[in-house]
Amino acid sequence: MSAKDLLDTIRVESPCEVSWDSMIGNDQVRFCEHCNLTVNDLSQLTRKRALRLVRASKGRLCVRYHRGRDGSTLTRSAPQKLYRIGQRASRIAAGAFSATLSLCSASAHAGNIASTMNHSNAAAVSQDPARQLYLGATIVGTVTDPNGAVIPGATIFLSNEQTNLSMATSSNGDGEYRFEGLDVGRYSLRIEAPGFAPVDLTSTYVGANATQRLDKQLEVASIEESVDVTAGERRELVVMGGAMMAVEPSEPLVKAAREDELQDVLALLTRENVNVRDQATGTTALEQAIQNGNREMVQALLSTGADANSRNESKQTALMMMGEEVTADIVWDLIHSGAKVNLKDGDGDTALMEAAMVKNIAVLNALLQAGAKLEERNDAGQTALMWAASNGLMKNVRALIAAGADINARDKEDKTPLSYAKENDHDKVVKLLLSYGAVELVQVEPK
Repeated sequence: MSAKDLLDTIRVESPCEVSWDSMIGNDQVRFCEHCNLTVNDLSQLTRKRALRLVRASKGRLCVRYHRGRDGSTLTRSAPQKLYRIGQRASRIAAGAFSATLSLCSASAHAGNIASTMNHSNAAAVSQDPARQLYLGATIVGTVTDPNGAVIPGATIFLSNEQTNLSMATSSNGDGEYRFEGLDVGRYSLRIEAPGFAPVDLTSTYVGANATQRLDKQLEVASIEESVDVTAGERRELVVMGGAMMAVEPSEPLVKAAREDELQDVLALLTRENVNVRDQATGTTALEQAIQNGNREMVQALLSTGADANSRNESKQTALMMMGEEVTADIVWDLIHSGAKVNLKDGDGDTALMEAAMVKNIAVLNALLQAGAKLEERNDAGQTALMWAASNGLMKNVRALIAAGADINARDKEDKTPLSYAKENDHDKVVKLLLSYGAVELVQVEPK
């Protein structure tokens, strides 16, 4: 069984009969009030993106998917938008997660995603100890979903209404965020999270040495579009309640790596099996170790002869699988073992493009330092900067621009990084791109 068949191995013990149309949300993510779970529609993603979402789940994943006549899981052949799918689900779903699925990944570590920014030039929060002592205002809060479950990875934008100084952070694994060392004054706050409607607060006053707590509950985003199902071409199955399951790796070495058991990997590891690709999941031990962010295991596999340029069914290499848990040291371990930085996968994406959509600036910078080409384009004509802008990752956008990325590059649909930022409602990224000289596209009506 090939790597791409991982999606086809999903099986359902007790599917839920709740109608997709009865749920609140958008074309990709909706909320099932009956099960109190977030449901992802795999058919709205390309196969590669759907695989990333499934593999990034540590437990049961609640999904909607379509089966073809041959029993395969149908996915979108080409992306209509660049979507961020790497965010972890809210604790509503996390509470239902278990080892039944146990797909490979470690929990995300939330961190700041943007440095401070002004209208026309960057500005930093004062680091003067005396100023922080007497003007060290703080804003904290917790982001939750409609059921009161926390939302990790939400993006929180804060702006001083007097100075226009703006900054951003993200909620941690407990849904909490914090801004410290703030000047006294009035602030506006905006909270965004994939699948949820954004929330805006204005004119919140915070005084010297004071802590203002702003807990907010996000509502599931309204429905944007519906999915048409053509009779005879595919059949629809909606899975809720964490009932989705996938097969275990059949290769002992790959299974041990997936379970992050270093001693078991060392006991099983030989030069003969180090590059074995598991037939059930289509993965290697090296890919599993990288997705777990286990450098010691990665080094052991590489030193035994693991191929740093081995490709899966999507033609992705290990360098294209860098998640939020991976350190820059792992990137350099792969490169020193012969990993080629500018290889392309089946969609024409490079490791830099993949890293551009992940909240891991250390990996992005390491790839840039290793010679990753900024202006490489995938089959849709998209660049790394377009991916970063589409995902609203300010640090990634800044790093790519600083490295010389073309801020006004256009893809095959004539879209620019600014277009993608606007399309996905990343207002802070829009302002940043405009401050660097991004040009608005002018639509000319045909005569």
